[in-house]
Amino acid sequence: MSMRHWDWSKPSGGHPALLGYATETAASMVMLAPITGLPWQAAAITLSGAALAGAAYDARQGTTPATLTTHALTWITSAAWSSWALATAPLTTTEWATGLSLTAIGFALNASATRSESSRKERKALLKLRRESVGILRDWEDRLARVARIEGCQGVDVTHWPKKVGYTVEVNLPPGGTTSDDLNGYGGKFAADMRLADGCGVEIYPGANRGTILIEVTLQDVMSQDILYPEDFSALSIVDRFPIGVHRDGKHALGALCNDCGILIGETDAGKTNQLRVTTAQLARMPDAMIWAIDITGGGVALPWITPWATEGTAAAPVVDWIAHDVDEARLMCTMAIEGIAARKAGYQQLMREKKSDNKLPVSHEIPAIVILVDETASLPHDVKEMLDRIVNEGRAMRVRTLICGLRATQDVISAAMKLQAKWRVGMTVSDPEEVAYLFPGYVKVDTKDAPVAGSGWNVHTRLGPKKPTPFKGYYIYDELTDKVCIATAGRRPKLDAITRDVPVGAAYPGRWARTLPVLYKGQQLTEAAQRAIEEAGEIVEAAAALLAEQGIAPAAPTAAAGAPQGYEGFGGGAADLFAAVEANISGGAPVQQQAVGTPAGTEPAPTAAAAAAVPRPARTLDPRQLGWELLVAAGSDGYAPKQLHTVLSEAMKQWVGEHANVPAPRTVSGWLAGWAKDGEAFADYSGQYTRYFARTEPAAGGNPQPAAVDRLPEGVDETVVLHAVELLVSTQFASPSMLSRKLRIPFDVAQGLMAYLQRRNIVGPDGDGERPDLLVSQQDLPELISRLSAELGVAEPDLVALGLAPAGAVTAAGE
Repeated sequence: MSMRHWDWSKPSGGHPALLGYATETAASMVMLAPITGLPWQAAAITLSGAALAGAAYDARQGTTPATLTTHALTWITSAAWSSWALATAPLTTTEWATGLSLTAIGFALNASATRSESSRKERKALLKLRRESVGILRDWEDRLARVARIEGCQGVDVTHWPKKVGYTVEVNLPPGGTTSDDLNGYGGKFAADMRLADGCGVEIYPGANRGTILIEVTLQDVMSQDILYPEDFSALSIVDRFPIGVHRDGKHALGALCNDCGILIGETDAGKTNQLRVTTAQLARMPDAMIWAIDITGGGVALPWITPWATEGTAAAPVVDWIAHDVDEARLMCTMAIEGIAARKAGYQQLMREKKSDNKLPVSHEIPAIVILVDETASLPHDVKEMLDRIVNEGRAMRVRTLICGLRATQDVISAAMKLQAKWRVGMTVSDPEEVAYLFPGYVKVDTKDAPVAGSGWNVHTRLGPKKPTPFKGYYIYDELTDKVCIATAGRRPKLDAITRDVPVGAAYPGRWARTLPVLYKGQQLTEAAQRAIEEAGEIVEAAAALLAEQGIAPAAPTAAAGAPQGYEGFGGGAADLFAAVEANISGGAPVQQQAVGTPAGTEPAPTAAAAAAVPRPARTLDPRQLGWELLVAAGSDGYAPKQLHTVLSEAMKQWVGEHANVPAPRTVSGWLAGWAKDGEAFADYSGQYTRYFARTEPAAGGNPQPAAVDRLPEGVDETVVLHAVELLVSTQFASPSMLSRKLRIPFDVAQGLMAYLQRRNIVGPDGDGERPDLLVSQQDLPELISRLSAELGVAEPDLVALGLAPAGAVTAAGE
């Protein structure tokens, strides 16, 4: 026999149930009155107390006044009838019927009040929220007038975010042409006016029309909270946008890599690596996207995604299909991507027509998109960056896209083509807003307080939105989560389609693991699957080499550039031809075709067995920086201004490479010249309208210690500036820091330091009382002074000729 468990918890049902208990109590008291002899005061006291308790409970629960009054009246009616019934007991049938009628009416009134109570509470909360909204609208109308000096704004509506994290205000701007662009840069000022904490902020966006704005206000700091990567490993698609974090308003921060390329920038300890892992995890969930990675600093960007397959054996396949861990492998990968783009355009033309895909490749598990993750772009040589630019420019329709990652948003990391085609851009938290200003459209300077912690940053998509840098907090993914992603998605990773695989350089594709795994996991035990991938790749490469041998075709082994100066051998045979042409131009003879060292004339070097079995590497292109330096050297004493060198370099590259040559921007060439001058490899002549640069004929004597501290050059001044200053002051016999600053185009404080240096060298006299100092050297002694100073400062006589500071006799001798 089971024991019954009594439930003493508060009964459910609200006031109708309590009213039922009250009715039972009243009826019991009346029926038992003849036996117990209860006075009528007992019912009055009991039920009145219950009425007071019910009213107190209603008031505490925030019940509306109408419902509270209904409940109180039913209790009072019950108490009055019970007291009357006890005073007149026993009751007749009519009197009992009256009591039952009152009970039914009370039940009906209470049930109606209870049903409508929820809607009443909602209306009450809505009314309260509306009062708060009116206050918020008026506050913003006043704030826009005070802070932004825009009067006549009219608040329209306020939308509160879930959990009261923040709200969005819709405001109509006053007539007269005011737009949302007039409020650029005011977000931080509005946040300061509201006394918001770091991590909170104000964002301003265009509204439904050009005269309306939306102001998003974050009241709680969501940036400081860690948001774990969701453990959802269901399939995604490359054609859709994917979440990488959360914006301050609770909406997903989205990325897109189907039609557009991406850029991810973050300084050290800013969370860039974690954000790249999050993006890789989302790509791993896509069965229609293949992941390639370039990281010549060791392949670290891809190691977490192949280790479960390569050494641990927990994943059935690698998430990253190809890793370029060195420059040669990066060249192979980029060359195959370029050739694959061309092959897809021709090979899938009929498919695109059938699918009516607007000449864009419809991706699937069988024909996957290719996403190339490129980390530490600044470390790549110019020819690899040039190939990446081609992929960025040509690969959109064929679904070959890139995600460029780097530490800084500068032109050596982000080329002009990358920035133009990368609609999706992410900048992680920075200490200096200038670091990411180049990344965003219009060089927008972000407020670093909007994303103050590691893992936070700004997300923008110039085509799909948000179209201005919007703060977000990226998901946090740790090693265990990475392993779970690898295990869950390995089974649905795609394979490269046959048309892309069969391009000329595709012979290198099967051997990718044989070239990378032994290097990346040197000394570690590989799994059986990884070892089999290496062995099968070797068999494929040997079979390809044997087939070439049967056809009488031997792949040419790359040879060093004979005839090129030391340090230029790595640029291929073209470098030797260039130097031969330069020498022929100087000497007036014809260029001589160089023969490889150790090879008899008229014979070709025989390829070695190793060279025949190896896959040929793509030819390297000439580095524009090295070509620019050679042009500067060849210019001699004429030198070049930055614009002139850019023009000459452009003509040389187009003649050498063709019209499609990727010529560096003028500001890049100017940066090269300034760097060479700073490193002592070139001179800078500031005396003319434009700065002119000359290559040194002898290395700078930077290793010789100066005799005394008095002889040290002032900060911001080099030996060429000193010589030009001496020539200017002595020839004019006019000692003025203002003139030095104006003529040499140096800051005034630097000109003052230079003047003090010349005073210590007894070239300029001491300052007088309010009078300009005298020159202690006459014009006749200027040549001797220039000769002595140049010897002390380590400037060779040919360099003096290039600077236009040599005596007439020296110039004549140099010309002869």
